[in-house]
Amino acid sequence: MSKISKTTALLIAAAATATVAVSAPATAQETINLTAISGYPPPATWIGSLVDAYMPAVDAALAKNGNYKINWNKGISGQIVKPRGELEGVETGIGDLGVIVTAFHADKVPLYDVSFKTPFTSNDIALISVVTQKMVDTFPQYKETWVKEFNQVALAPTGAVDNYMLWSAKPISSINQVKGLKVGAAGPNLPWVLAIGAAGVQTNLADAYNSLSTGIYEAMIVWRQGAGAFKLCEPAPFAYDATLGGVNGFSLNFNSDVWAGLPGEVKKAMQDSTKAWVTENVKRVNDGAKSGLARCEAEFGTKVTVASDAERLAWAKALPPLGKQWAEARNAAGQPGTEILKAWMGEMRAANQPIARQWDKE
Repeated sequence: MSKISKTTALLIAAAATATVAVSAPATAQETINLTAISGYPPPATWIGSLVDAYMPAVDAALAKNGNYKINWNKGISGQIVKPRGELEGVETGIGDLGVIVTAFHADKVPLYDVSFKTPFTSNDIALISVVTQKMVDTFPQYKETWVKEFNQVALAPTGAVDNYMLWSAKPISSINQVKGLKVGAAGPNLPWVLAIGAAGVQTNLADAYNSLSTGIYEAMIVWRQGAGAFKLCEPAPFAYDATLGGVNGFSLNFNSDVWAGLPGEVKKAMQDSTKAWVTENVKRVNDGAKSGLARCEAEFGTKVTVASDAERLAWAKALPPLGKQWAEARNAAGQPGTEILKAWMGEMRAANQPIARQWDKE
């Protein structure tokens, strides 16, 4: 056998290595199945934004490396859980992730209730979302409650209410006309109407149309986007706007066990994509406020009565010291209620919001 030079041998070896590299299969992409749950349909801004903004953002982030792909099971519109069932659904693993309506669980996650205890403060939903996130980042008790008590990891909060208004079957031009009315509300905002003599009925957006139509209640505290999207202005075409303000009311959460099993790259994509969810949700709330009211006016003849400054202040003053009461209850439970309330109101004052009561100074 003829001898070959050392250089030739090295070239042959390199060529063989290159052939193996080319013919070797690429690393297989892993598909991860995830079920997202909600009792609400896409017209609810927090769910429409989940499907149309959050999930695509996650997909786009993972596509950059191509190591992972999510197979999304969209268990929304009450397919898996009904409204209010999201908390238990994510906790028990019926759903891997979901948007928890914190407004329905003030007894379980009371720190998120601070916006409901400070009405007549802000109707800037973008600001409310940012400040809520700041509270979550500043006070560890927010996330600790989810993990320790409900087997969940909270990724981000947001809100869907820019400004609550009182929608009714008959015109209202003064808070004096609310006395004796049956008024539906989410729960944490029931004290707002009880203080001016209403008979409060705890309800939710999904049930509101039928409840208003059948007279279970005669009026409801709801926002413009919600009124238009769910056609609540058909049975309740009159709106009384006292700038009650907006609230945080939602948290995008993962089941803790599911979260622990996700690769780091996937976790990062899930966390980073919450910005897309919050941004799109805020946009839909603000755009929907205009289009929702326009729909109500065009299709159902909605008339809006704007409260005078004196009426707004009278309503605000009629309420008990909600902020102080909330803070004291949180303090008694070993949580930093007073600190959170001061921080919240401080952020609102710094942003020059239309504050009717200084809830942390009473």
